[in-house]
Amino acid sequence: MQSVYELAPVIAEIISGHCAGTRARADFVHACLHGDWHEAKVMVEGMLAEPWHLIGHQESRLREFLDLLQLREGTLISQ
Repeated sequence: MQSVYELAPVIAEIISGHCAGTRARADFVHACLHGDWHEAKVMVEGMLAEPWHLIGHQESRLREFLDLLQLREGTLISQ
């Protein structure tokens, strides 16, 4: 669980960079701080729905965050 909290600021910055001028970053941080993992997951999935907007390692970081959430839920399936 600690890893989710450590990665959350990185994900918040990715969201902020792609959703400038919106409350998306604040909403993501709020969801993480209040344990609303479903909301955080939906936001990350939304970012991954348009991977052509992601640069560098952003896509892999977003996927890593989703994997950590799935581990937390016990739903990660080995690939």
